Amino acid sequence: MLDLQYTCLGEYLSKLKKLDIYATQVTSGKFLCQYRELQLPKLIVGDRFISTGLRLHTMLKQDCFYIILPNNNHDVSINGHLIDANQPIIFANNQEMLFNVPKNSQKYYVIIINSEELAEYYGRENVDTLKKTIETQAIKPIKFINPKNHQQHLCLIIENLLNQSQLLSYQAVFDIQERLIASLCQLLSLSFLGCPLLNIEEKNKPRQLAIVNRALKYIHSNSTLKITIPTLAKASFCCIRSLEYSFMEILKMSPKQYIIKRRLQLIHHDLKVKKDKSIKEIITTYGVVNQGRFAQDYYQFFNEYPHQTRDR
Repeated sequence: MLDLQYTCLGEYLSKLKKLDIYATQVTSGKFLCQYRELQLPKLIVGDRFISTGLRLHTMLKQDCFYIILPNNNHDVSINGHLIDANQPIIFANNQEMLFNVPKNSQKYYVIIINSEELAEYYGRENVDTLKKTIETQAIKPIKFINPKNHQQHLCLIIENLLNQSQLLSYQAVFDIQERLIASLCQLLSLSFLGCPLLNIEEKNKPRQLAIVNRALKYIHSNSTLKITIPTLAKASFCCIRSLEYSFMEILKMSPKQYIIKRRLQLIHHDLKVKKDKSIKEIITTYGVVNQGRFAQDYYQFFNEYPHQTRDR
């Protein structure tokens, strides 16, 4: 079993091998992720705790389901839609998602299961239907009817398994795995609400999401972030007004705010790993002119000054 702790966002993201993922820290504080993961014969289970708010831009690379089970009362958002607290969140392969992890969102659990393995228990037709339903999340998120008790039961099984895995025999682990998959199928079998008629604002969501996804890919492919908003709008195939509106609708922040937070994160990373460069050289690379003002902004975000990050 993996039982790890990460104090660097980049290091944590590098371990999520089943996801093609970018992330930006969007709330202040030192990043900390406590990460446990257990490989079972037919699936992977784990839990996560992340101390700061993140915006994750991700796509599942393999033909499996990545299921997140929040275990708290914090609402999250997917593709600009607010999801009720304690609702399961499901990703399918090749599906682009923008996922918000709130600050101090306590612990959440993860199940990763191959489509073929799930089909043995849940049925091939049901798996195909689930994939098609998940594709509609760009317009309207899946909402399960009263999943709380079923979800809490699943979370309890995973928690006990993670805590006791070293003490259990292979047969005991196998039995728990079968019980876990049966509980997962029961959760997935709860009929979800069909999408109601969409209003005009909801019909615009897929276009806004496409604009934001194009913009984020351009931002994350730019090594220095010397990006102007007109340039970003051109790369996103839209006008500046549409870019600004789409960011506010989907991410609840402006493009400029996102770029600033991304710049802070990249400088934070470089201060840790590029020991051969001075602080001034690093921040100048990212277009920072006023070093004193930058140091104050950096402190407000990470609760430490650049030289303190370098010294650590």
